[in-house]
Amino acid sequence: MFQTEPIIYLQSLGTPWFTFLMIMITTMGSSAFLVAIIVTAIFGVDFKKGFLLFQLLLWTGLVTEILKILVAFPRPDFVDNRVFNLEFGIKNTSPFSGNEPKGIFALPDKQVIKAFRLQEAFTLSPFGFPSGHVALTTALWGGTATVFNNRIIRILTPFVIVAMAFSRVYLGRHFIEDVIGGAIVGLIFLVAFTHFLKSSLKDDLFKKESFELVFRRQNLLFYCFMFVIPTIFIALSLISADVAGVFLGTNVAYVLIIRKGIPDDTGSVAQRATRVFIALLLLGVSSLILDLWFKTAGTTNYLQFTLIGFLKTFIPATTIWVSVAICTKLDLYRRDKGSL
Repeated sequence: MFQTEPIIYLQSLGTPWFTFLMIMITTMGSSAFLVAIIVTAIFGVDFKKGFLLFQLLLWTGLVTEILKILVAFPRPDFVDNRVFNLEFGIKNTSPFSGNEPKGIFALPDKQVIKAFRLQEAFTLSPFGFPSGHVALTTALWGGTATVFNNRIIRILTPFVIVAMAFSRVYLGRHFIEDVIGGAIVGLIFLVAFTHFLKSSLKDDLFKKESFELVFRRQNLLFYCFMFVIPTIFIALSLISADVAGVFLGTNVAYVLIIRKGIPDDTGSVAQRATRVFIALLLLGVSSLILDLWFKTAGTTNYLQFTLIGFLKTFIPATTIWVSVAICTKLDLYRRDKGSL
């Protein structure tokens, strides 16, 4: 499952147009695409269902990140310099060639793993197992079909997952075992998500009193899963700063929103489209400004680098709250209770 020969064979059959198609498919698993879909669901379709999907993706991404760090397996282009990174077109400079395991179920060569874990930076060939693209695609499509009870999406889901898995292998970004592992992680969270939807906790999640600062079971449970556990993961260096930022930033925004009351999902198509446009605009502008600002400022040490990575995702994530406030002021939808 960690062999490079199947990848090399697939790449030898590829054409520029086929490679372009695979890149388009793999883009559907990128963070930018996923966030755009979720923002569209939250502001343009159904706030509660969109936020539930966001939580599913956040936790799937969080655990996938932890597994990547704990397992610390290399990607195909590090194991074998004959594998091309077709997604980014980066020249392969790996010192290894043909060091794939001999058995189908054998793990990557120990010498390769040791060299990979000892290298100082993982920017060109980061951790491989499990595939985050496949895990998130499984969670997104399966979760969407479940929460919206959509038959067409349910039928398309397995085909999209297989296409995503194939694209990741063909582009040289993952082994077959990586994409299988990603699909399993996504399915596990999808099953847990389905059970959550059937429990009373789903309704409690959207009650204002569940986020008051009192010692009630559901309050402690929500604050624990939304803030305490992720903070522990950060302290143990089990998740990266950017993953922590988007997770905590989203949840901070939600607490600010629910304390004022979750907005209605009423409004015309034009109003819904305007809400989505405002949310995406604020998210994009805030990300661009922070990126330019921190590039100008530069970094001097690892702590500063980590803090910058956290803020570059935390602040844009909180624009969900700002977007709700602006849309409410513009009368783009009504509130159930109170006003911002």
